[in-house]
Amino acid sequence: MIKKKVFLKLVVFLFTGLISAQNSEKDSFYLKKIVEFTDTNSDSLIYYSKKLKKSKNLCNFYSAFNMEAKALYQKSKLKLAKEKTLYVLENSNNRNELCFKKNKITALNRLFWIYKNQNKFQDAFEVLVKREKIVKSLAKKDYYYTTNLLSTEYNLAIIKSILGLYEEARQILKEIVPKHISIYSDLNERDYYLKLNLSSILNTIGESYLKSSKHETSSDLDSASVYFKRAFEVVKKFNPPHKDSETLYQLREVEVLISKKRFKDALNLIQKYTANSALFKTTQTINSLKAICFYQLKNNDSTLYYSKQFLKNYTKKPKIKKRAISIHDILANQYYNNKEIDSAYKYSEITIAELKILNKNKNEANNSCYLYDYQNAQELNKLILKKQKSKTKNLSIITFLVILLVILIVYLLFKRNIKISQTLIDVKTELQSKLYVQKKEYNINQKLENTLLKGINELKKTTDFLDPDFSINVLAKNLNTNTSYLSYIINKEFDQSFKRYITELRIEYIIKKLTTNRKYRNYTIKSLAAEIGYTNASAFARAFKKYKGNTPSEFIKGLNLD
Repeated sequence: MIKKKVFLKLVVFLFTGLISAQNSEKDSFYLKKIVEFTDTNSDSLIYYSKKLKKSKNLCNFYSAFNMEAKALYQKSKLKLAKEKTLYVLENSNNRNELCFKKNKITALNRLFWIYKNQNKFQDAFEVLVKREKIVKSLAKKDYYYTTNLLSTEYNLAIIKSILGLYEEARQILKEIVPKHISIYSDLNERDYYLKLNLSSILNTIGESYLKSSKHETSSDLDSASVYFKRAFEVVKKFNPPHKDSETLYQLREVEVLISKKRFKDALNLIQKYTANSALFKTTQTINSLKAICFYQLKNNDSTLYYSKQFLKNYTKKPKIKKRAISIHDILANQYYNNKEIDSAYKYSEITIAELKILNKNKNEANNSCYLYDYQNAQELNKLILKKQKSKTKNLSIITFLVILLVILIVYLLFKRNIKISQTLIDVKTELQSKLYVQKKEYNINQKLENTLLKGINELKKTTDFLDPDFSINVLAKNLNTNTSYLSYIINKEFDQSFKRYITELRIEYIIKKLTTNRKYRNYTIKSLAAEIGYTNASAFARAFKKYKGNTPSEFIKGLNLD
C-alpha cells in the first residue's frame, strides 16, 4: 500500500514537472514572438500577448498586459491601453521583486506617453516622478538601470519643451546624448532600441530649437537642421532599415523652411515626398504643411482645399491633434479675409475651444508657460462675433427701412458700408497679430515698429516709469497703440517682458542715485523702494538682488567701503 502511494506521488510529480516544462516552453515561444512583432505588427503583438496571458508565471502574465497596452497605444486606442496599464500597476503595486519592478517601470513609461498624448501634462509629470523613484530603487546599477534613468530624464525634457522651457529641455537632452552614445558604443551595432532612442533625443533637440526660434535668420533654425540631420544619420543605420526615414527627415526640414518664411522652397520639397504619403502615413502632415504654405503665399483656393482635405481625414489622433488647431485657425483667418463672417466665426470658435483645453492642461503643470496665444485668438473671436451680431442687426434694420423709404435705405446703406470698411480694417489689424503657428508672432509695419521703439527708448529719458501706477496700458495709451504690439516689440528688441524691462529701468535708476548721491545711502530700504514706485520693500529687495546679485543693504555697504 505504501509503495503504491509513493508511486502515485512520483507520477504526479513527473506529470506536474512535464506540464511546467511545457508551460515554460510556450512562454518562451510567445515571448520570442512578442519581441519579433513589438514594433512591426500591432495585431500580431496583441495576439501573442493574449496567448502569454495564460501563463502561470505572474511576471510573464503582467508582461503580456504591458505588451498588449503597447500595441493598443500604437493603434491610438489610448483608453484601452490605459486600462491595461493601470491593471498592471494596481495588481503589482505591493510586489518588490525585480521582475515586478520592471513591469511597473514599463507600465509607468507607457502611462507617461498616454497622458502626454492626451495633453494631461500634470498627470504625465507625476507618473514620471513615480517611475524615476522605482528605477533608482533598483539594487543593480546595470545597463537596464542606466537606460531607464536616461529615459526618465528624456521624458522630463519633453514635458519642459511642451511647456515652452526650451533652453532647460535642451540642457537636459544635451547632457543625455554623450551618456547615451557611451552606452551605445559598448553594445552590439545591431542594438535597435538604443539607436531608436538616440535618434528620438536628437530630433527632440532639433524640435526645441525649431519651436524657440524667433526670426527667419535665427541661428536656432540652423541648429534645428543640424540635429535633424544627426538624427537621420542614426536612423540610416537601423537594421532592418526604416523605409520612411528619409521622408520624415525631409518633412522636418520643411518645417524649418516654413519658419524661415521660405514657403515656395518648402512646397517644392513637400512635393518630392507626396507620392509615398499613403504608404508612409504622412498624408495628414503634408496636407497641413501645404495649407500653411499656401496661406502664407495668399493662395486662397489651395489654402481652403488642403485645409479641408486635412479636416476630412482628421481622426483626432494625439500626434495630429495639435496640427488641427493650426488648420482651424488658418480657416478662421482665410474666411475672414474672404469676408465670409459666418464661416470665420465657426472655425474661430473651434480654435478657441481647442486652445482653451490645451492651455488648461498646461497651466496645471506650469502656469507661466504657454505655447499658444489663447488671449489673441479669443480677442479675434469676440471681434468676429460682434461683427456677426452687427451684421444681423443691420440686415434687420435694412429690411425694415426698405418698407418705409427707399431714400433712407440708400443713406443707411452708405453709412453702414463705411462702418463695415473701418471695422474690417481694425479687425484685420488685430488679425495680423495672430499667426497659424504655435508661438506668438506679429507682422507690424516697419514704420510703426520704429515709432514704437523710439517711444520705448524715450521712456528712459523720463521718470514716468517711477510712478507706482505706471503700466503697459499707460505706455500703450501714451504711444497711441495696443498692449499686444508694445509687448511684442519689447520682447523682440530687448528679449524680455515689459514687467522685467521696467523693473530693470527702475533698479538702474536707484543704483545711479546711490552711486552719485550719498544722501540716498542714508535712506531706509522702504524709502528707496518708494523712490522708484515700489509699495512693498520686500518686493523691491528681491527685485534688486535678482538683478544685481546682492541686496540693497549689501550694495550700499560696498559703496561706503570705497
